[in-house]
Amino acid sequence: MMYVEFDLGETRHVKIEIVSCKGEPFEILSASYTLTARGDTEPESQGASVIMDHLIDQVITPQKRGIYILAVTYRIADETLIDKVEVRVK
Repeated sequence: MMYVEFDLGETRHVKIEIVSCKGEPFEILSASYTLTARGDTEPESQGASVIMDHLIDQVITPQKRGIYILAVTYRIADETLIDKVEVRVK
């Protein structure tokens, strides 16, 4: 799993680049995110992501120290995919 490190109080962009394993052209139709602290069941924040060609961008501000999971859900053609990033806040 990918990870990023934050200092408590930071607001930052987390961008994910999507590539085709087959080298075929594709379009990301929609994307959203949830940011959930490890051990919690409800997201601390969620929203729509910004799509820039094959980059998906989220701006997040974790509210406490610890480990979070940033789950990015996106649609390509008739598939829904989810990528996860571990966010470590110190």
